[in-house]
Amino acid sequence: MKALHAHGGTPPGWRFALPAGDAAEGRKVFVSMECYACHQVSGEQFPRDSKTPRGQGPDMTGMGSHHPAEYFAESIMNPNRVIVDGDGYVGADGLSKMPSYADTITVKQLMDLVAYLRSFKASDEHHHSGMTGSMDSGSSMKMK
Repeated sequence: MKALHAHGGTPPGWRFALPAGDAAEGRKVFVSMECYACHQVSGEQFPRDSKTPRGQGPDMTGMGSHHPAEYFAESIMNPNRVIVDGDGYVGADGLSKMPSYADTITVKQLMDLVAYLRSFKASDEHHHSGMTGSMDSGSSMKMK
């Protein structure tokens, strides 16, 4: 334990990894939480009626190829951690329009929802691996 504590409490190179979830169950979470009210997924059919007011969130089509599981999980639990300006995703207060689900989603639901989001593979070979690289024109990013 002494050696572990000497390295800041974690083994050298350790990084949190979200356990794998069930994408089919994640789709059910996407529907029950009415994520489709703000997020499109090409090729998917969702209920037309929603108690959630329509919003403008990123189109999730192909996003599974662009972001690691942990980024999706953080975006769901703490949507203000990384704020991408542009496309109407930010409110007048400078915060994400997406609400936090930290108090309403279970860990199992989070794992399954992330598995569903990660199942949306892009048809191209362009991948984002971290916080570097180009953003869409007119967009900027800040971390809190």
